[in-house]
Amino acid sequence: MKCLICGMKISKDSYDLNKHSFVKGNLDGNIIFCPFCGVENLYLDCEKEIYKISSDYLDEKTKKVFDMAMKLEVFNGEFYEEASRLAKSDKVKNMFKDLSNIEFMHARIRKRLGGFKKLPKLRKPDYTRHDTDEKLIEEAHKREKHAIVFYKKYSDKIANDLVKEVFGALADVEKEHMIITQR
Repeated sequence: MKCLICGMKISKDSYDLNKHSFVKGNLDGNIIFCPFCGVENLYLDCEKEIYKISSDYLDEKTKKVFDMAMKLEVFNGEFYEEASRLAKSDKVKNMFKDLSNIEFMHARIRKRLGGFKKLPKLRKPDYTRHDTDEKLIEEAHKREKHAIVFYKKYSDKIANDLVKEVFGALADVEKEHMIITQR
């Protein structure tokens, strides 16, 4: 089975990857989410081709939204990567590590579909002011909320139906992340 959004193949060895980024995880024989990008199982298939769009068919407004979305995902992925180092408890460290993996996969999806050559390099802020797990989780929750607002705001500005579908699928993943970062 493969994910039509991220293109990754799901096997017995990978079905439970990033399990700390889901409210309810996958089980062997019961795959609920793509373990790589987090989309729900309606985007998982054995026969269909992964979603592809030639960047020639994307208007400038859509390319700009893709660029902003890719930067948002990298920014959040880098935060989660750092948060996994700063977190005190193993449970929180694992959650942030898995969230980082998912966010970077979202950025790579945007890169592929938007026709970009590479992921953006962003300035990394100092996150040490988030000196407790609670502060890190609070910041994570704000970021997920922001991502959902971003997708809602910009999905109306996209003309391509497939791109809109991908935006919706990834926004649903961010909603799942909002739930696991609630305190």
